[in-house]
Order: sequence, then structure tokens, then C-alpha cells
Amino acid sequence: MHRVSPLPSFRLPPLSLTRSTELISFALVHKFDSLKAVPHITAPVLIGHSLDDWDIPASHSEVLFDAYLDPHLPAYTPPAMGPSALSAEEWAKLSEAREARREARAAFIQHESLAKFGEVDEFWVAKNERRVTLVKTLAGGHDRLPLQEGLQDIVKRKFEL
Repeated sequence: MHRVSPLPSFRLPPLSLTRSTELISFALVHKFDSLKAVPHITAPVLIGHSLDDWDIPASHSEVLFDAYLDPHLPAYTPPAMGPSALSAEEWAKLSEAREARREARAAFIQHESLAKFGEVDEFWVAKNERRVTLVKTLAGGHDRLPLQEGLQDIVKRKFEL
């Protein structure tokens, strides 16, 4: 007696451990580069992040917010070789530039702390009438952030909905 299968039999070649991790990484990692998109976005922006997100660190949202903010601040380029490669005069100039940038940032951003909710950082660019808002909540995890009434209220207020 012979069995006849409608499907052809085939074998998968064994994957090495290195290749299998690449395959899993390719399948699981979202490859969208948000920072490259920043210069092309002209609409108002709201970035929301929960500080208790165990999947994506809040620093990712802060870097994205800073990418929107950076063109509006005085230039500052840290030395490639570290501070020990600078003369005292170069270090003083670098320190002045860093302080000027910090002060400009503090003057440009409106910061609001909301008790038992989190904080909101925001700036407004009059030239193109764009508002960029970063909301960092204390809770919400990775996937429940949009369900928070406080965040919904902020979205309603900021976007006049």
C-alpha cells in the first residue's frame, strides 16, 4: 500500500543559530526611521510615551522630540575625541555654547507637570504655525497609553477637537 499526498514533500535546510536570529529580528523589528521623517513633517505633532513602557524606553520619544527642537536652538557639536583633546580655550568656548543651548531650550519649551499623570513639554514654531508636544505619562505601559483620559484631554485641547 502506498500513501499519496496532494502536497509535495520538502525539507527546509537547517538554519544556523546566527541566521535564525537574523530571521527573527527581521520579522519582529519595525524598520521605520522616525528621525529621517522629522524634517518632512509640517503638521502639528504629539508624541506620547509612558514612563512605565517596558518595551520601548522613554528616551526614544525624547530623542524624537529633540529632533524637532534642534533646528530652533543654537548650534552645539560635542568634540569627537572627548573633552581631554581640547585646549582650555576650546573647552571654555564649548562650555559657553552648551550653556547657551541649554538656556535657549529652557526659554523655548513650555513645561507643565501634572500631578499623578506625568508631564508635558511643548514648543510652538510661529513660522509654520506648528506645535510639537511631548507627553510623558507615569502609567500606561506600551499599549494602554491612548486609553488614558488625561492623554485624550490633552489631544482634544492641543488639536482643538
